[in-house]
Amino acid sequence: MALTMAQLKGLVDAEGLKYYVDPNRDALMMRVKGANGEYELLVLLEVGGEFLQLRSLGYHTCPPDNPHTDELLKLLGTLNYRLRFVKFGWDPEDGEITVYGDTWIKDGGVTEKQFGHMARAYFSVMDLNFPRIDQTIRTGKDPGEATPGGAKGGAAGLPPEMQELLDKLLKGTGGGGGGKDDDEGGIDSI
Repeated sequence: MALTMAQLKGLVDAEGLKYYVDPNRDALMMRVKGANGEYELLVLLEVGGEFLQLRSLGYHTCPPDNPHTDELLKLLGTLNYRLRFVKFGWDPEDGEITVYGDTWIKDGGVTEKQFGHMARAYFSVMDLNFPRIDQTIRTGKDPGEATPGGAKGGAAGLPPEMQELLDKLLKGTGGGGGGKDDDEGGIDSI
């Protein structure tokens, strides 16, 4: 059972995201806004609807001759080692950095809850790591992990009760209907 474009549109609609249909292929194009920037991406259906990919467009670049390329590649390798669904790629031809999430559907399907979790994870990882990647490209120094809410290592200045509630919401255990208000990283479609 492959995923159809009509089903994909339904999944994206259920998340309240605005999109444009690519007239040349089975893809939806959208822009999302996060805490650290605005991003363009594609949601692609390939291999006859058996493969689903979320993929950034114009996320960032680091030309091969940048003196900090080695440090960037170490950072991207570290992120790829630690993350599950979301991966970062670097094109040595032009320096493009891409963020993507791949899922084989094959003979299964994708539920609204699955797609919502994939989309929120993808958006939050993309947004949360943008400043880290940007600083590494500019300075050659990885500033380290950041968390939703602000400072390295946690949200600065939050009382323990608020931090616990924030952690529950970001992990999807804080209740709610799984809608837009539960988006990790606070990313909205624009």
